[in-house]
Amino acid sequence: MHPTRRAILDVLKRRGSASLKELASDLNLVPVTVRAHVQSLESTALIASSDVRGQRGRPYRVYSLTLKAEEQFFPKQYDDLALQLLSGVAQIEGKEALQLLVDRVAENMAAAQRPRVEGKPIEQRVAEVTRMFEETGGAADLTETDEGYIVQEYNCPYLRVSRQSAHVCEIDRRLVSKLVGAPVELSPSRLRDGAPSCAFIIPARDPSLA
Repeated sequence: MHPTRRAILDVLKRRGSASLKELASDLNLVPVTVRAHVQSLESTALIASSDVRGQRGRPYRVYSLTLKAEEQFFPKQYDDLALQLLSGVAQIEGKEALQLLVDRVAENMAAAQRPRVEGKPIEQRVAEVTRMFEETGGAADLTETDEGYIVQEYNCPYLRVSRQSAHVCEIDRRLVSKLVGAPVELSPSRLRDGAPSCAFIIPARDPSLA
């Protein structure tokens, strides 16, 4: 990235938002130069603009970082925090408490998605789960077999954490099971192992969970 554009992102990170005049002042550049870089950043969805009405005069435009810029240029340590939390629970409360935590997290995630599947037959539930994976930033395929269904997930949003702790995979397995209303198996080879996908294997029906 051009140094001036990166500097603009840094200023917006510190300020929260800034006008063209404020950016030019902070960077010790003329506004026309800053405007060209701002337009480039806005065209690539790294910054967004909005109009602000002051106490007097016409509204003026201010710029702020987008989520894309936050994630790309100001990385967060969510993975490390998640791993430390899982490790801390296991050390303080033991493995049984960790399993309870895994199930609670899966249940909370399922509760948010449950309205999408309630009252629907299993084939529609499985289709909704496939769409859910796609909406969370990954490609997913659904295959119907003689025994039931296979949902292939090609992107793991928690890949780094899952490579350190299989409990992340267990959260997803339980989440899918709770949503489809059937027991779910995960393929032995998974994204965490370097496989191209994770496969959730779902039987066509399970009377005990219907």
